[in-house]
Amino acid sequence: MIHKWIHYFDIYERLFEKFIGKEINILEIGVSHGGSLQMWKEYFGDKATIFGLDIDPLCKSFEEEQINIIIGDQGDRGFWKTIKPTLPKFDIIIDDGGHHMSQLKTTFQEMFPELSSHGVYFIEDLHTCYWEEYGGGLGKPDNFIEYSKK
Repeated sequence: MIHKWIHYFDIYERLFEKFIGKEINILEIGVSHGGSLQMWKEYFGDKATIFGLDIDPLCKSFEEEQINIIIGDQGDRGFWKTIKPTLPKFDIIIDDGGHHMSQLKTTFQEMFPELSSHGVYFIEDLHTCYWEEYGGGLGKPDNFIEYSKK
C-alpha cells in the first residue's frame, strides 16, 4: 500500500534518478503500511539500504532484506541523539512523518547534518504548514515554510 500524491512521482524521478543502482542509504520517516519502502527498494535496486522510521511498533513487521525499521518519535530530540550514532550518512532523507511544525523542525535540525554532501532532503505534504491543527498557519512565524526561509 502506497499513499503518495501523484505529482510527487515526477519530482522523485527528477531528484532521485541519479541514485538508481548505486550504493546508497535512504531514510524515510513515516512508514505507514510499508508500501513506499517497497517502492524504494524496487526503484533503487539491490545496492540500496533503506531505513524506515515510525512511531508505531507494528511497523517493525515490514523489516526485511535491505529494509531496516526504526521505532521512535521524530519530534523527540532525545531519540535522535540516541539513534544517530548508530546510523550511516544518508543520501536521501524523506520526511513523510507527522507533518506537525515541531516535528518538521526537530527532524530537519537533527538530520540535515546527517545528509551526504550530494544528498537530497525531501519533505512531503508541506501544505500542513498552513493548517492550524498542525501548528501552522498563513504567515505564522512558527510554520516550517517561514522557518526554512531563514
